[in-house]
Amino acid sequence: MSATALAAPTADALAREHPEFRGWLDLLAAAGEEAAGPWADAVPDALAAGTPRLAGTTLTLEPSVAVAWLRRLFDVAAASAPALAGAADRLDALAALEAAIALDTARIDALGDAAGLPREPLRAVLPLAAYPWLERCGARFAAHAAAEHAQAWCPICGAWATLAEARGLEGARRLRCGRCGADWRAEWLRCPFCGTDEHARLRGLVGATTGETRRADGCEACGAWVKTVTTLGASAVGGLRLLDLATVDLDVAALERRWQRPGGLGAPLDVRVLARQRRRWWPR
Repeated sequence: MSATALAAPTADALAREHPEFRGWLDLLAAAGEEAAGPWADAVPDALAAGTPRLAGTTLTLEPSVAVAWLRRLFDVAAASAPALAGAADRLDALAALEAAIALDTARIDALGDAAGLPREPLRAVLPLAAYPWLERCGARFAAHAAAEHAQAWCPICGAWATLAEARGLEGARRLRCGRCGADWRAEWLRCPFCGTDEHARLRGLVGATTGETRRADGCEACGAWVKTVTTLGASAVGGLRLLDLATVDLDVAALERRWQRPGGLGAPLDVRVLARQRRRWWPR
């Protein structure tokens, strides 16, 4: 398999092949660009000793930063979901960001109901509000993922793994988080969700044109599954999100087999989002 075949797809290539992805690609692009903004200043200086490592963290942020980002996010979303136009001005920005980080669907619904916003598009778009901060946290604390962690949820932010990479010539299996970009080990022939290593209960689906380089690995013991993509090296978080989108055919095939992935987070975060107090520049 050539290096080109194993490379992450580009957004332009995906848009040409799948015009229906354009709205989502625009949202992912906005989230990636926003991560280069002021979010580094909101990354905590230290982490707790627990897992996931962001559990119990307090995010202090200028409310104007959250408001500006939500406005941009929903402006982009409104091109495909007009019902979300102006949503940022109807939501409490800090509360919305906190719900997005927690991936708390019930709270997202409650915020949307109070603001008169439709549930389904809000559930789809609002979780992306957490991406810039989580991406910066993942970059800073990449080395803090516990070496012994072998669960299906992210050791940094608690999200279920987006996919697995079969990486390099040795084919090392690494789970990856599409929210923060974390990278952690996984064993072959063991379900990362329930831990079963009964080989007869592990199943695989391969891509129609890509063979073993793009596959879905499912478990009959717990019914869960994860996509596995062959790569030359670790994908950047932006490329990882595009790989997830490019392999949507595996999602469809897995659902047809009635495989399921758990909802929400794999481990609770309990991150609090608080307004940063403005500095006083005059004596009291």
